[in-house]
Amino acid sequence: MLYKLQEMEFTLLFLCILRFMHGVLGECTVDSDKEKQYRTLLEPLHGKTVKDVKLTENDEWKYTIKFCEPIEGMVGVMQNGNWDNNTDDTHAIGKIDSAHIKVGTNWIMLTYKNGETYGSHCGKEPRQAHIMLLCSSKLIGSKAIIEENNEKEQDCSYLFEIESSVACTNGSSSGSSGDRPLSFGSIFCIILLTVIVAYIFFGFVYNRFILGAKGLEQFPNVAFWRDLGNLEADGCDFIFRSKLIQEPRSYKGLGDDQLGLDEDEERDDHLLPMY
Repeated sequence: MLYKLQEMEFTLLFLCILRFMHGVLGECTVDSDKEKQYRTLLEPLHGKTVKDVKLTENDEWKYTIKFCEPIEGMVGVMQNGNWDNNTDDTHAIGKIDSAHIKVGTNWIMLTYKNGETYGSHCGKEPRQAHIMLLCSSKLIGSKAIIEENNEKEQDCSYLFEIESSVACTNGSSSGSSGDRPLSFGSIFCIILLTVIVAYIFFGFVYNRFILGAKGLEQFPNVAFWRDLGNLEADGCDFIFRSKLIQEPRSYKGLGDDQLGLDEDEERDDHLLPMY
């Protein structure tokens, strides 16, 4: 019995050591304290693997990506080619012990360096991969390899683009191309529509159940809305009036004062029938 307890304690201790070593060795090695803070943004992606990323649909090269965790050894991005002779051609594109992390507004750039060296181009320098994480509502959304920039003498690289909610660094989870945040105009229209609906609804309820109105009189401020068109017409006529206003005559005929004719009556003389 004592032997079994000691064996269980040894097993638990061994598992704890493995877990500790995984936490120490199985994370990205970065240079600065700022990048160590950025590394915590990627923790929700631990244990996740992005597989079968291709440049084109018929491309025979496939890529496997992990986020600050090794695929095997210290490799963070692996390139696999399966040819007709069923032989696997594998290349380590970048390693997590040579990582760099940059963070912007709704994007994270994860770079793995120190991969396998190129055979005949790019100055035979080590391969490197840039993984651009873009804000999305999903933990892992769409994924693609944008390009393999290998036509230079140095600084050749692979560029990947992956949508993920961990990249929503401003607190929003709608930064993808299909889920963009609402503009100011959209928010204003929504608020305005909400106010109009609330005005009509509560005005209708008040007029019907408090004032006992029936028919069209249930509509809030119905008299105002009926006169609104006339008020608008009067306003337009006042501002944009183009017709000349008839000025009063500068003289009066003899006897006009005795007849009691005023200027308004004189303007209506042309309306009298002619015999």
